[in-house]
Amino acid sequence: MDLALWTPLFSALIALAMTVKVLLRSRKRRAHWLFVAFATNVAVWYLATFLEAQRGGGVLSRFTGVMAVLLPQTALRFLREFSLESPDEPKALDRWARGLLLPMLALVASPWFTEKLVGAVIRAAILAYVVGLLVAGVAALSSRGRSSTSRQERRRARYLVGVGVLATLVTAADLVPFIVNRVVPTTNLPPIGSILVLAVLYMFSEVIERRRLLDLYELAGRFVVLTALALVLAGIYYRLVDWQVLAQVQHRHEGPYFLNAIVASLVILILFDPLRDKVEAQIARFFFGERTDFETSVNTLRRQLAHALELDDLGRLLMDGLEGTRRVTSAALYLVDAERAGLDLQAHLGTAPAPRVDLASLRGTIDLAQAQGIAIQEQLTRDAEDRRELGESREAEKLQEIVHAMDTLGASVVLPLVSDAGDLLGLMAVGDDRVRDAYALDEYPILRGLAAQVAIVVENTRLHARIKERDRLAALGEMAAGLAHEIRNPLGAIKGAAQWMGSTMASDSPHKEFVGIIVDEVGRLDRVVSSFLDYARPYRGNPSLLDVDNVVSRTLALVRNDLPPEIELQHDAGVGLPSVRMDPEHLRQVLLNLIRNAAEAMKGRGRIILRTRARGASVEVLVSDTGPGIEAAMRANLFIPFSTTKTQGTGLGLAISQRLVQSAQGRIELRTSSAQGTTFSVVLPVAASATASGGGATAPADVEAVSVVTPAA
Repeated sequence: MDLALWTPLFSALIALAMTVKVLLRSRKRRAHWLFVAFATNVAVWYLATFLEAQRGGGVLSRFTGVMAVLLPQTALRFLREFSLESPDEPKALDRWARGLLLPMLALVASPWFTEKLVGAVIRAAILAYVVGLLVAGVAALSSRGRSSTSRQERRRARYLVGVGVLATLVTAADLVPFIVNRVVPTTNLPPIGSILVLAVLYMFSEVIERRRLLDLYELAGRFVVLTALALVLAGIYYRLVDWQVLAQVQHRHEGPYFLNAIVASLVILILFDPLRDKVEAQIARFFFGERTDFETSVNTLRRQLAHALELDDLGRLLMDGLEGTRRVTSAALYLVDAERAGLDLQAHLGTAPAPRVDLASLRGTIDLAQAQGIAIQEQLTRDAEDRRELGESREAEKLQEIVHAMDTLGASVVLPLVSDAGDLLGLMAVGDDRVRDAYALDEYPILRGLAAQVAIVVENTRLHARIKERDRLAALGEMAAGLAHEIRNPLGAIKGAAQWMGSTMASDSPHKEFVGIIVDEVGRLDRVVSSFLDYARPYRGNPSLLDVDNVVSRTLALVRNDLPPEIELQHDAGVGLPSVRMDPEHLRQVLLNLIRNAAEAMKGRGRIILRTRARGASVEVLVSDTGPGIEAAMRANLFIPFSTTKTQGTGLGLAISQRLVQSAQGRIELRTSSAQGTTFSVVLPVAASATASGGGATAPADVEAVSVVTPAA
């Protein structure tokens, strides 16, 4: 088979396949239609070249000439979608292209076109016209990369120029028979330019899907890897199979040709994986040295993070490691707070971003990042432009809002930190302030892998903190028994002695006041020891079926006279609530503690609301106040023993309340904490007997409430 004769047909079919691929898109921008015109022009020109070689000149020769004249016109219009919109060069190039179009078509239509010598000169002029305009178009395309704010595009623009010019020059070699065959019909040059033309056409078909020159470099690298691998494997196959054919010719006997083909195939299968890895490694070092260094630095950072057991260590190691890559100038680590209402800044690199961001303001960014594993600001900006071009203004505005939200984080790339259970733990924001487009497509998986590692470390640090807390509480429990004997007995003796001394003193004695102080302080110390023991000992109590609203009402009646008259108590009772199983004294103690804390937080003036309602298979008691709220610094230690903001408090009230509720298989949540007040939620599971009897366990969370307002005393 004559390769030079059949290659144009194969090239035409491949170019048409690329055209159909783009046409099958459901949504096509202007760039897609321009590519269709360009690729169709290339395909028809190759097909006309094949038919002309098969059937001779005449009309086919003129048609081939017309396709050659139109080729740079469609190519320039397509390349303008990627070239720099400068005021002079592209416009001047367009004027030259339009001015030369009609003269070139006139030369093709002239009677001299079919003559030998004059026709050869005309074809040479067409060749100069095609090559000149294509080179100018590639040069205009490279200007965008050279003037781009993206380091990646600037660096890779020179590869684009090299590939484009090489493809143009080799295509010119393919056009030589178009000229020379008019004089020397036996000329038959190998059509090697078709391979490069199709490779460049394929790269452009991929680029319009991503709308940036950046991808040309990755595609060129992959093309080189595949080509090198194909050449090596083809060489192995050729030598093993052709050696047997040569032996058959020399020795004039039949040999096991089929067996040799099997052996060659086995050798290729065995060597394919190690050869591919070796070729990819060498190509990566040569073409992608910067990416390889970045991946090496990130992998080193991931190994360091594996040993972090504290959040502070995690933040410090992460920021130092990212700075060490020399590819990151700004970064931030945000973690979801205990109430899951916002993100708190844990660590940052570069200019300090917002210390806290509400989850609601980042909902679009978080949803996108969780769905795709990453949110890329530049890609979102391009997608928004595409939506506007397609007339989808609403979707474009949504994308633009996400871009603005990412600006508040000071990052061009946002990665979600997700637990194994799929819960959002936080966000990692990364950027390079020196360039607009800091990371290549094949570098994003590196960042995603780092984010996955950070999420694992965050979960490990929290697990480590829980283990430390458990060990600390176990030690406290062991100490509590000793404290009961070592402190309580002397306290009893001291208190008894002080009371006896007070009883023997005259009523007007100046020392009687100091004896009273001794008695009061000994009593306070005894209460601290008792609270300490209450927290340390297991909570069994006397659990029974109880009506939560009944306990709430009795508690309000008990505490009402102890509160200042300026505090209003309100009870919003749920209707048809099922029973729970808990010691009523334990629940009353929890509610008393929460109500008294709320009263102290409001400084004796405000309103406390207790609401009861069904919540799935649980009953919930909400205790809300109108106080100043709880500071963010205190929220993380809220239920930790001895953590308090009171000057006279022990810091055990909430810790004991949590243990009491946990003993009933329930939990206490801080539902809200803001300038409008604080709400604690006591969630208790519905008793099994209540569930079996259909006592409303499945009532919705927003059941009808009856408002019972307790007036101020």
